[in-house]
Amino acid sequence: MEVVYEGKTKIVLKSNDEWFLEFKDSVTGDDSGNIDSGGNRVVDELEGKAEATAKTATHFFQMVNEEDVSTHFVELSSPTRIQIIPTERIPLEVIYRKSAYGSFLSRYGDYVDPMEELNLIEFNLKDDELGDPLLTEESVIRLKIASTEDIQQMKRITREVANLIQSDLGEHGLDLIDMKLEFGRSDGGLRVVDEISGDTMRVRDLETGQMLNQIELAERLELT
Repeated sequence: MEVVYEGKTKIVLKSNDEWFLEFKDSVTGDDSGNIDSGGNRVVDELEGKAEATAKTATHFFQMVNEEDVSTHFVELSSPTRIQIIPTERIPLEVIYRKSAYGSFLSRYGDYVDPMEELNLIEFNLKDDELGDPLLTEESVIRLKIASTEDIQQMKRITREVANLIQSDLGEHGLDLIDMKLEFGRSDGGLRVVDEISGDTMRVRDLETGQMLNQIELAERLELT
């Protein structure tokens, strides 16, 4: 098994013509060391988190695939690994913000209340060395990262996926705060790639307001 790329929370693997994502127990967080899926640095490890993430990603990918949303997901191939379809990655993070929290609140806290309903989409350049900077839609087009048509399609798909996830979470007494999607090109179209899991979204308990970590999310979704 060839290691193609190792990131903060997962490893891209290749075996002959088959590609996989292997999830890790590492978790990201803020500069103070607090665990936060929106963080850009590894702050700790949670035993069992890799398996919980693989199950959650499988759950959400299967759910959106059933609604005819194209993804790179093939199957859960081991307790901590999913098989994927290779794509040409688009270097963007498409952020859906249901509520004001995290970096959005840090940037615009004078203009918005904490947890205020937003229902908006932002684009970040996927570049850790640059700190994943915010991009306008015009910048995305000018930098030839994606076309106007691509942008509109990514926004439509992101909202569709967010609505599906929010509906599913709501059935378990949970609320989506924000989430990140990534996209790739394959067979002339766009696919949702990377992962859809507790590593790429913030979720809170509707009753207590508590933010859930990756293992707690899998437990509440009755996946473990």
